Amino acid sequence: MALHDVELVNASVPRTASLAAAAARLLAASVPALALLDEAERVTGIFSQEDLLKAVFPGYLEEVRHTAFMPEDAPSLEKLAREVRDRPVSEFARECDTLRADDSKLHAAERFVHTHEGALPVVDGDRFVGMVSIAALCHARLERASQLSRERQSS
Repeated sequence: MALHDVELVNASVPRTASLAAAAARLLAASVPALALLDEAERVTGIFSQEDLLKAVFPGYLEEVRHTAFMPEDAPSLEKLAREVRDRPVSEFARECDTLRADDSKLHAAERFVHTHEGALPVVDGDRFVGMVSIAALCHARLERASQLSRERQSS
């Protein structure tokens, strides 16, 4: 079974979109990442919730294990947010693997395991057709198992 029967989400932004616009789109999407698209709707990268977190909060958070000893410096955090909000989302995005619409679900699962992404872009040729999430992939697998079980019981 190919990815054709897995629910894809049209979750993308132009690579020139602002970080604030990408954050709003990411909030509205039901997947944890967006595809960045060029003018021809080809995937140029991925922008995830983790990328957003890294853009809006200080980089030193990756180095600390606990922030209880640190006072929250609201003015500094607000300044950082003001500085990044209008920058192009492409500055915060990463290169990514893509899946083809005719890839098997098993191949998609393998890509998720090895890329550690929560969602990946799906393409038909070189054109973006949607994002598939781990949850959607697993849901499709479970639904298929339920359908087969019902068919066996009714035979």
